[in-house]
Amino acid sequence: MSDRENVSFEQAMEKLREYTEKIKSPETNLQDSIACYEEGMKYYKICSDILSDAKQKIETFEIR
Repeated sequence: MSDRENVSFEQAMEKLREYTEKIKSPETNLQDSIACYEEGMKYYKICSDILSDAKQKIETFEIR
């Protein structure tokens, strides 16, 4: 996970969806839900960082 450059936005979103579905599942216990939440937040951060980088690039192009 620390290698953000090795995870695409689409891959991170898919992992985020997977963790979200696991948390929603009635079969998932509290401990597993917490673990899924923590992992999901890592992928949320990756998505957020990628979007922020893209926004910054777009703004840079608009300034030129």
